[in-house]
Amino acid sequence: MKLNNKEFFKLSFLYTAVAAFPPFLQLIVRPLIEGDDKLNAADFSQIEIAETIASLALIIAIFAMSNAISRFYYDYLDDKKKYKKLVSGIFNSIILRGFLVLIVAYIFKDQIGKIFTQPELQNFSRYGFAAIIIGINRAINITAFALYRNEKKVRRFLIFSFMLGLLRSGFQLIGVFYFDMSFVGYVYGSCIGSSLISISILIYTYYSTGFHFNFKFLKPVNQFALPLFEYAIVVWSINFADRYFLESTPTILGIYSQALLLGRGIEIILQGIQGASQPEMFRMMKEGIKKNMGEIKKLSHLLMAQTQFMIALAIIPAMAYCLIFKTDLKLAAGFIAIVFIRYILRTQYIVFSFPVYFEKKTKIFLYLNLIVLAINLFLLYLLVPVWGAYGAITAIMISQTIQVAGIYQYQKKIVNISWNINKLLVFPFVIIAIAIIMELLKLQANINAFITSSIVVVSILISLLILYKKEIRNIIAKGWKQYL
Repeated sequence: MKLNNKEFFKLSFLYTAVAAFPPFLQLIVRPLIEGDDKLNAADFSQIEIAETIASLALIIAIFAMSNAISRFYYDYLDDKKKYKKLVSGIFNSIILRGFLVLIVAYIFKDQIGKIFTQPELQNFSRYGFAAIIIGINRAINITAFALYRNEKKVRRFLIFSFMLGLLRSGFQLIGVFYFDMSFVGYVYGSCIGSSLISISILIYTYYSTGFHFNFKFLKPVNQFALPLFEYAIVVWSINFADRYFLESTPTILGIYSQALLLGRGIEIILQGIQGASQPEMFRMMKEGIKKNMGEIKKLSHLLMAQTQFMIALAIIPAMAYCLIFKTDLKLAAGFIAIVFIRYILRTQYIVFSFPVYFEKKTKIFLYLNLIVLAINLFLLYLLVPVWGAYGAITAIMISQTIQVAGIYQYQKKIVNISWNINKLLVFPFVIIAIAIIMELLKLQANINAFITSSIVVVSILISLLILYKKEIRNIIAKGWKQYL
């Protein structure tokens, strides 16, 4: 199977644009609700904790079904009856697990509140159930969007994604200004907006597939998903443990979380790019890895190059955006470069995970990331009291580097793909090293963050020119011929 560059870039652009829409709306919402007489850094730290709860609820409710539906789609594609059972059963299982999470949270609501130090967070009933519903809604939405990408139902994907962004942001503003000028109003607004979309998706899905739920039929799906679910819990612990270690310092967490929020915008955009890549990668692997070796490598290089280019384009504008805030949130500008650069590690991990997913060797994700989690928690315990937010950043970067190294070594054992190490490992790690050095220089010599971040951006662009000079020349030559 030959990779259709035109089709890939078209889908990649569409998925990226749609994925970027909700984060873009958040760029508008945040300054509107922030200020001396509105929400401040401490309020945004509470939003971040609510986000942590929503993310955990998402992981439990979804049970890796977005990955499962993407993989089993190809197994049941030619049998419409089984295909409808698969889709309906997966959505029913998400709802069931979400309902169980709400019941458990209600039983232990007082105990959950006690794990926090901020009084506003200790009253879990006031915001926690809404945060859990947000997570359940995300599970439904993410699984549906994964299905639409595999089906290449681009219009359906576009409609639901854009409506999700509009409704969520609109109700966030309504919640803050007309319900409660606090993180609670924000959480309730997000809950209502996302619920409207998830309910619409469920109605449409059941109308198309009917209502099916068969535990025996879903058994192979759940067996595939279980290691991924266990892995997702571990990854959640790795990615969100820093919030808990910083929760007792609300202002610092609020500043740090603002940089993370902008980073999540980058992550969501990258998910759009990866959403275009995964179906193509799996189709080529199904036809034969050896047969499509060149195209698999080509797609991997495109994914890595797009990631680095996206990060380079985003760093300076994101820093400038932070300066419009009126409270301490403006200090988040100093964290942008080092927070954004770690998404290079994420893409490396995704690329080397593709063969593992396809071969259904998913248990490795649990074992590898249990080791990574232990290291991350130890580093957080050791470094956060000393370095604050930079301790959290250091811990996660070391942990993610170990993740990449581990999955790279494992996939080498199960598939024989001659990756381009310069494009996928060497140069990306050089960029990460440059970013770390610039961060140290900024702190030690009190250099303006815009100067050090600009050096990081230039380094990324130069590395891309070096690595992809042949491809760039071909693109320029084709464009010049068309112009003539």
